Amino acid sequence: MAKRNIGAVLFNSKIISVLLAVLLWIYVVGVRGPETTKSVDAQLVAVNVPQGYVLTGPLPSVTVSLRGPMNTLWNITSEYVTPTVDLRGRTEGAFIAPVQAQVVGLSGVTVESVAPKDVNIMLERLETVAIPVHVEVSGALSTSLVLGTLRVEPETVEVSGPSSLVRQVKEAALVVALDKLGMTTGGNFTVAADVTAYDATGNVVSGVLVSPHSAIAVLPVLDASGLKTVPVVPAVSGYPLRGYAVASASCSPAVIMITGPAGALAKIEAVSTMDIDISDASATMTKQVGLVLPPGVTLLDGSKTVSCRIVLEQVVVVAVPDVPIEVRGAGSGWKVSLGTTSVSILVSGANSSIMALHPSQIKAYIDLGQPPLADGSYAVLVDGLSEGIVSAYITPSSVIADVQKGP
Repeated sequence: MAKRNIGAVLFNSKIISVLLAVLLWIYVVGVRGPETTKSVDAQLVAVNVPQGYVLTGPLPSVTVSLRGPMNTLWNITSEYVTPTVDLRGRTEGAFIAPVQAQVVGLSGVTVESVAPKDVNIMLERLETVAIPVHVEVSGALSTSLVLGTLRVEPETVEVSGPSSLVRQVKEAALVVALDKLGMTTGGNFTVAADVTAYDATGNVVSGVLVSPHSAIAVLPVLDASGLKTVPVVPAVSGYPLRGYAVASASCSPAVIMITGPAGALAKIEAVSTMDIDISDASATMTKQVGLVLPPGVTLLDGSKTVSCRIVLEQVVVVAVPDVPIEVRGAGSGWKVSLGTTSVSILVSGANSSIMALHPSQIKAYIDLGQPPLADGSYAVLVDGLSEGIVSAYITPSSVIADVQKGP
């Protein structure tokens, strides 16, 4: 009797185990779902990048095939998948590296395959350079307003990235559209904008990091009635060493903006520098000199000095024969005959100026609007001479003119 009871118990235990297994299977199938696969696109990430190196160009996305319970894979996204390419021990250059992938935060899910299995990698040395920042202005202000000297903060940014790309960067700029700022009155306006790296031809250089990535442009907007833009004229004094002459004289900036009463500004056509002494000089010189401003007139912005360059060259002499004499200043219907119809001109000046001088640009003339000389002849004058010409000796220096005035 006891043996029979024990057998019954064992038999019942087997039934219970089978039932539990069936229930567990039903639970797994019902709750977790059957095994299945799903493909997920995820961004490839580089790990263990060697110090001092950087990848050239972005890494691609890869397709990761996963296997696991259907109910788990149903809502899976790329956030749970991390495909990587390990660059430990790599050096500069191009190579092929295998792609690995793992699943984070999901139990029962495994990586079945990755496509592509390998990717092309290009490693370059990391380079960082400091680049000045400037403001590029587009659009225009109203006619009553004038834009003063722009200022940008910070004045420089750091550009980092692969050496081949960083070396292409020649300038950094932020763009400000004046017509979109809604300026109706003067004042200082501040505009924040992203800084972009450009190459020598003005194209954007992608793939580099600009730090800081944004800058502030300070725009002084002024009332146009109290402003004027005028050229800067270098005032040269003294005489260079014998046998030398001034070939050219220029200043930077070449024009400046001044402010003051409208009446005072109307009388100013140019602003002169303080004297630049070239006494006994024989070589090109560059000097910082101050500006001579009339009373009541001030420089709007910028430095109160300009950089002037005086180019000195050896004097060269050239003869220009048979230059026709023109008659100027004659009234309508006048008949004028000249005792001499042409002259010879001996021109001396800086070497480059003489070499650039073409005989056809030299004009000899008499002016009947001016009184004649004591002997009744008219002085022969010359124009068409360029900067750098020291003197022009005319032979003959005067001519007799027979003038018959018409009715």
